[in-house]
Amino acid sequence: MKIRRIILSSAAALTVAIFPAFAQDDVTTRNGASAYGGGYITGPASNPLSFLNGDAYRTFNSISHYPLPDFDPVSVAGEQLPVWISFAAEERFRFEGYHDSGFKLNNNDSYLLNRMRFQMNLRFGNWFKIVGQTQDARPFLQKPPYGPPNENRWDLKLAYAEFGDPEQHWINLRVGRQILNYNNTIFANSEWRDQGRSFDAVAANLHYSRYRLAIFAASVVVPLASGISHHQEGNNVYGLYGGIDGPLRHSTLEPFILWRVQPSVTIVTTAKLKTGKQDEQAYGMRYKAVTAGVDYSYEAIIERGTDGPNDINAWAQTFGAGYRINRIYWHPRAFVQYDYASGDKSPTAISHGTFDTMYASAHDRFGISDQFGWQNIVAERAGITLEPYRRWTVTGQALNFSLASATDSLYNTSGSSIVRDTTGKSGTHIGEEFDVYTWYELNRHVNIGAGVGHLMPGTFLVDTTKGPHYNYPYFAINFKDNGLNKQR
Repeated sequence: MKIRRIILSSAAALTVAIFPAFAQDDVTTRNGASAYGGGYITGPASNPLSFLNGDAYRTFNSISHYPLPDFDPVSVAGEQLPVWISFAAEERFRFEGYHDSGFKLNNNDSYLLNRMRFQMNLRFGNWFKIVGQTQDARPFLQKPPYGPPNENRWDLKLAYAEFGDPEQHWINLRVGRQILNYNNTIFANSEWRDQGRSFDAVAANLHYSRYRLAIFAASVVVPLASGISHHQEGNNVYGLYGGIDGPLRHSTLEPFILWRVQPSVTIVTTAKLKTGKQDEQAYGMRYKAVTAGVDYSYEAIIERGTDGPNDINAWAQTFGAGYRINRIYWHPRAFVQYDYASGDKSPTAISHGTFDTMYASAHDRFGISDQFGWQNIVAERAGITLEPYRRWTVTGQALNFSLASATDSLYNTSGSSIVRDTTGKSGTHIGEEFDVYTWYELNRHVNIGAGVGHLMPGTFLVDTTKGPHYNYPYFAINFKDNGLNKQR
């Protein structure tokens, strides 16, 4: 209880203030779309590697005042330092719980999560800087065993050298441990998890006029419970991620290619489990546009290659659209989304048809309960976001889930099988989910949020797991001071 009081008191201290501040960009929010652009999760995520992703604002680029004055002690202290050095700090406190996890009766828990990050930036002119960041993520009051993703004590989150400024120069290069977030659906940093995701990588970003291209080679860092984590040798992703602004009015086209290799993956051969080397290519395209006030996005990805002796033949698509009515009180924004990801037709087929979601963002990919990944799934979503007060949003959404193939598994956000009926007799209907969540931006650097998700099982889960309902509540406080208020 003493630990809980200390954490709560520290978090409350961040929000103490008495005068409204001028509206500015909320630096705690980056690239975390919930549903289709309707409400946004907070990480707080560190800045993504490149300028290919824009900022994600939960209050729709609002120019309204914040309810509380700014709180940026690191930036204020940094004004006394030389121009070539700056610091940054992040603190995230979250309560969350679950009921009947894994669709197993009485598998319940509730606990506190605290994540602290401290960063140092050394800038040597406009062309070169060095960045290092430590991370301490810990659970409290959680049932054992402990470990990632909730526990990641005193790890090295970032350690890279950067050549060139992506906002000023036509080329930018980063070398070392960094965050990559080119595409939330298949390649991102997944900041909702307590430890997040880092990559040991070399990445170059090129920018000319309305054309952009990122070229990178990366290995995901495998988090440890304590100490400096390392990547797995031979588990690599290489990629080209492009961007073209304005192929049509108010639109962006993002073509990309990803090449993933792993030294050992599990394969199924004549009803036996074996391992083999993976050599997989993903070819994708995302198109985003605004037409007559309706913003929409369509993305399609096909995957080819081999898993051991088996050919890969998988694909996925996602479409979303949203419309905000500014002239109506509370500015309602309605959104819809449709997702499909292919699955295997037969457990012993020589062609592997299950879509590989690679390194996607986990939170609210398919509802805030975070139970399912973008594999062998058909998902429909509809919802509405309201803004009852400036910088405060409330979102409600409903989702419906089915299997793309009745004989393939239902997969979680990490790509592991939850349950499978190889006969297909349990049908395809997974269930429905209903979510309500809210976020309130207190100032540029502090925001709070809360939500609850309720998942009701369909015939597939009822037949394969006895079908208990799943509940997930959370409450979060986020603070991030990037220490960049000094004039450069």
